[in-house]
Amino acid sequence: MQKSIRALLILLLVAGSGQLAKAQSEPNYYVVIGVFAKQDYALRFTDRANQHGFNAQYAIINPKKPNWYYVSVFQSTDKRKAYAFVIRLRAESEHKQAWVYHGRVGEGQPVVTEEKPVIEEKPIVEEKPVVEEKPEEVPVKPDSVEQKPVEEKPVEPEVKKPAGKPFLFKFQTAGGEAVTGEVHIQESTNATRYQAFNANEIIYLEAPKNARGNYVVVTQAPGYQPVSLILSYQEPSPETGAEGEVIIPIEMSKVKRGDYIDFTNVRFFRNSSILEPAARNELDGLVDLMKESPGYKIRVHGHCNGTQDKEGSILGSSTNFFALDPGKNKIGRFSAKELTTERAATVKAYLVSQGIEANRIDIKGEGGKIPLYPSGGTLGQYNDRVEIEITRR
Repeated sequence: MQKSIRALLILLLVAGSGQLAKAQSEPNYYVVIGVFAKQDYALRFTDRANQHGFNAQYAIINPKKPNWYYVSVFQSTDKRKAYAFVIRLRAESEHKQAWVYHGRVGEGQPVVTEEKPVIEEKPIVEEKPVVEEKPEEVPVKPDSVEQKPVEEKPVEPEVKKPAGKPFLFKFQTAGGEAVTGEVHIQESTNATRYQAFNANEIIYLEAPKNARGNYVVVTQAPGYQPVSLILSYQEPSPETGAEGEVIIPIEMSKVKRGDYIDFTNVRFFRNSSILEPAARNELDGLVDLMKESPGYKIRVHGHCNGTQDKEGSILGSSTNFFALDPGKNKIGRFSAKELTTERAATVKAYLVSQGIEANRIDIKGEGGKIPLYPSGGTLGQYNDRVEIEITRR
């Protein structure tokens, strides 16, 4: 364990050295370990990471969030290298929620490439000089008053604000670290629909239609425990921001799972064992980790939402792991145990197709017995997932 951590720190120091100073005008992939609304917090978090041997730096790198400081430990123009790096971080360090941000370095503003105007060349035509006839000068009377033209100020168009009241749901840890996620807002706990918004951004909500005048708010942030609260629309919070928005602070706590690698984007098509295309990046990061560390052995745990049987599809004879293939997928009715076993098997098959030895990968179908959220709630879809348990290093 200690040897692998030391090896990781050496890798971090070597691979990260000089990376953040490289080609700032070029889009890059940043391995981020924290985001902070206050520069002082970002500085302290960066110092602490460097004391543990990381080559951490902080900067404003997201033009959509010019007031957030991102602490990163690796930068590359190679997407695959960045995902390999983040998976290793999750496996071998305390930064289980590290992620990859794709963008450009900037002081809160997007980088704009200046384009020179195209000057159209016109043929030269010889012009004869024109002799101007000067009008007869009229003497100005001494008592005449010079009249200045009246300047008309441009009328600025009125910006129409959305209907409702502005809110900002502020996700952060107890230490002040900003947490990326979504806030789901619905009329009641039994509602079948909800509105989803990004955390840490100003949104507008109209008054709820129920007689109580309340909303039910549920947080959703990968790697963090969900938080539920009741929001009083008329008396929400005494704290307001610079634009008059009501600030709702929500403290987020990390999920404790032991020695696991958590994925944020490894999802499946509904009631199937076929992976969505967005799953490839994180799985490729796991592939690179296992190639770099031959001692690793893992167990893939498959999960689903609910314990009931489901009509769906599994991989069958298809080798297309990231798209439905009705001609080759096996369609039928599967128990929760069968479906989750097939999900774990799909992940294993993809890893093997990328050169990982099959005897280094075990699989286990958990059915729907370990949900992250209530299976009948609006967040039940997030129970469809896989988790990677490291069984040997």
